Amino acid sequence: MANNMIGKIICINASIHKVLLENNTIIDTKTRGKLRNNGIEPTVGDNVEVDIDNKTIEKVLPRKNHLNRPLISNVDKLLIVMSTSIPTFSSYLIDKFLLIAKVNNIEPIIVITKTDMISRSEKFKIKRYISYYRKLGIKVYNNTSVSKIKKEFVNSVVALAGQTGSGKSSLLNRIDASLHLKTGEVSESLGRGKHTTRLVELLEVNGGLIADTPGFSSLEIDIDNKKIKTYYPDFKKECKYRSCSHVKEDGCSIIKLVNNGKIPKWRYDNYIKFLSETNK
Repeated sequence: MANNMIGKIICINASIHKVLLENNTIIDTKTRGKLRNNGIEPTVGDNVEVDIDNKTIEKVLPRKNHLNRPLISNVDKLLIVMSTSIPTFSSYLIDKFLLIAKVNNIEPIIVITKTDMISRSEKFKIKRYISYYRKLGIKVYNNTSVSKIKKEFVNSVVALAGQTGSGKSSLLNRIDASLHLKTGEVSESLGRGKHTTRLVELLEVNGGLIADTPGFSSLEIDIDNKKIKTYYPDFKKECKYRSCSHVKEDGCSIIKLVNNGKIPKWRYDNYIKFLSETNK
């Protein structure tokens, strides 16, 4: 009888699939030919059934989500790291990451960095964005709230998103000092010179796993134009037209909410931009 165990793929290098087993040990495995023949390509993050004796992956369990860039499955949380200064704060980028997270059934968490580098009036402006996101039920932390952010890692697969220089490495150093990351891109510093080709890898951090990836390099919104509005919790109010796109329809309830300030204009403007960027 086969000695099978469930595990999670944490790294793939050529044909070797490194699997973290449920008993907390790590083994190198290979994929069974039958999986390849059925067109099943395991990716980092996949939960798999492993034949311990033969060190082969027998089965890929159903995925919660599957991303192409970075190539990873079963991401639970997306830490959207947003700087307030150099690079400047961008609600457009936050909203884009929020949309990508919602489409892929990932919990988004916003982490604000570099608030010590801006003026009081700039802080006041940023607080208005933060208040609105929190009103939508999205968690927002300052990067100094280390203990709260650390708790988000427990039993979760976490990916990072944000501009170059937004403070992703500094944030991870605060969460786990043993990573010894240099200031710079997380993907470069976590590699530690082990491999010249960039590999997606899951690293254990505070009872969870962090995705060491070059980040969300593709910010294309792969979604039907007409469905974008369904991922906006602030657009739940019914319009008199069920198919209303909230762009120029007469009597649109959402446009009314924008005009009377209940939905901020910046939030609505980002939505209009996303509609123009999708090709579907």
